[in-house]
Amino acid sequence: MEYTKLRKQKIKFLVIFSMIILGQFLASSLVTSFTTTDAKNNDYSPNLPDKIVYQNSTEPVIDGDLESYEGEWENATTYSADFGRNHISVSFRVQANLTHLFMGFSYTSSIYIPINTTIPPGDSYNNETHTWYAILFDSNYDTFFGSDVAPDDAIAINYREEGARDAYVNGTGDVNSFVTDLNVSGEENTFSALTEYEDDFHDHVVSVEVVKELKSEDILGNDIQLNPSETMKLSLIVFQNYTAIFNNTFLYDNRPTSWLTFTLEKQHTYFSNIEDFAEMDVLAYVSDSYKTAWENMSSFTNFLSSYNMNVTRVGPDDEFIFTTARLVELDLVILAGSLRDLEDDEIDALRFHASSGGRLMILGDAGRGAQRVNDLITYFGLEIYNATLFSKELAINSSIFVDSSAFYDLDYFSSSTAFTNQAVDMIRYDGSAINFTMETGEGTIELQDGDLYPTIEILGDYFIDLDKDGMFDAANDLSINDSATLQAGVELQRGGRLIVTASSDLMNNSYFVSESNRYLLLRQVQWLLGFQNTISYDNYVIAQTEILIGEEINVNISITGDNGTILNNLRVYIAIQELKTDLNTTNLATNLTTIDNTNYNGSIIPQTTRNKSKFVDITVRMHLRGHGYNETALFQIYVGPIISKPLEPDIIALLIFIVSIGLVGVGAFALKKYKVIEEEI
Repeated sequence: MEYTKLRKQKIKFLVIFSMIILGQFLASSLVTSFTTTDAKNNDYSPNLPDKIVYQNSTEPVIDGDLESYEGEWENATTYSADFGRNHISVSFRVQANLTHLFMGFSYTSSIYIPINTTIPPGDSYNNETHTWYAILFDSNYDTFFGSDVAPDDAIAINYREEGARDAYVNGTGDVNSFVTDLNVSGEENTFSALTEYEDDFHDHVVSVEVVKELKSEDILGNDIQLNPSETMKLSLIVFQNYTAIFNNTFLYDNRPTSWLTFTLEKQHTYFSNIEDFAEMDVLAYVSDSYKTAWENMSSFTNFLSSYNMNVTRVGPDDEFIFTTARLVELDLVILAGSLRDLEDDEIDALRFHASSGGRLMILGDAGRGAQRVNDLITYFGLEIYNATLFSKELAINSSIFVDSSAFYDLDYFSSSTAFTNQAVDMIRYDGSAINFTMETGEGTIELQDGDLYPTIEILGDYFIDLDKDGMFDAANDLSINDSATLQAGVELQRGGRLIVTASSDLMNNSYFVSESNRYLLLRQVQWLLGFQNTISYDNYVIAQTEILIGEEINVNISITGDNGTILNNLRVYIAIQELKTDLNTTNLATNLTTIDNTNYNGSIIPQTTRNKSKFVDITVRMHLRGHGYNETALFQIYVGPIISKPLEPDIIALLIFIVSIGLVGVGAFALKKYKVIEEEI
């Protein structure tokens, strides 16, 4: 009997303990089910770029002595590098004020041949053998020493006689790569100084100081034009025992330093870096287009890499396959060219990615290969014409220049951004145009609220040159009267953002030398990544969590933009959801009203065709073109039945009840049949 009693107590304990555990599990499940996680992680420590050059008031004396007074270079950003076959170590310093860039470097070497020949102004550096220097800037952002497309800015230093000379590395492939920059209208103020002495081991200790304008008045585009927040790569070349007559073989034979990268920032802006750019994963898929070969599309990817983004560049030869699993890990996908090698499954994966909240930048194609591009973007209401855009005015024709008047009034085109405060002035354009296959403005795109609109639109009489003769022929060409859309934007309620440009040529290596093209890319990339131009909300209040059928739900909410700014013309509306499907919002006045453009309020009555109790989800959606969509946390509202009316039977609940009764009966039968007979001990 004692054994049986103990056994019963143990079973009773286990049953009670199991019920407690089950109750805790169910309670936690219910809490999880009815709680919306919308908290933001404020514990954030950004990984700032390693090499920031701050604009400050310190100006080193350009005398060739890096330590001519204490603290002369104390605000400099320092680098350790090496050059030459023997990997000679060099210490490099970069410093800036509001107008000039200061550079200093020093090294020790057994080879040093001074110059004795005076070089007449304007001559090339074709003189007797000597030691001389060059600082090369990757001003075309292709990460090459020189280019076949556009020149790189340079400083050539023949210290004894010339001091320093403004130059550039010729982009034409000539043997004499360094060319004197003789742009008389914008010759920059560049000069240098050098000191040299022998140490106790008869090695030569050389120090050089250089100053260069951040922005000259060069109208030919051969000089750097550096503004705050921009990044630049530079390299030092030391020619020991060489003449200045050399080609690329001589250039690499002297083993220049690796690229030394710095980001120019205003003083006291160290804590303004609010985003960790290094955590941004960007994939650039670059293919051939009618206008631009893929190898001439490297500058824009290198430029984004200089901002510490994780940029991966792939092409058709890399056998990269777009899948949903790969895309979900990326912050931004850039597609350039014809995309003719993409399979249908890849198009579907990209489409689903954007529809689910992904960000795409598409640089299209003006040729027949644009069909694959159109297979993707047609889902979002637009397509690219399969031929080049021309003006009917022969004076303009294919040389189309787009100024700021062609850009739509969007905040990310005009306001300060996370990357640049510089305005987009004028860009050159060669390519096709965009045709909208659905009505622009707000509507339903990919089964959700969306907004389709032009971002760059030029006025005038244009045509699509279908017969490719460069002349307008009404019988064979497509006339586009009044205006032509060069770029369009798409914003989706689930967070997806797209920017579609009709020509990838806009970002080719030669056009990318232009400041405006770079600023355009920066402004649009920061918007796509969601660094700026956001909509935030606070004081979101729904007083009633339980109502009866026919009663209204009152909503109060405060909404602002970046840094608490007021957003004009903001659309704020209520969405009622059941089983993730919007209900009865099309025929109701669901827009909330406001007086101060910050605090919004209104009400809605959930409609139902069945007079029974139910739960509905309510959310507030906000949209402003150029800011995208935002959505509040969901509130679950219990809609109870009207008491005076009988409840309709719920078939599912009735079936569950009947099955439960059956299970109880089966359990009782089993318990009786298999009851344990107690034995006395």
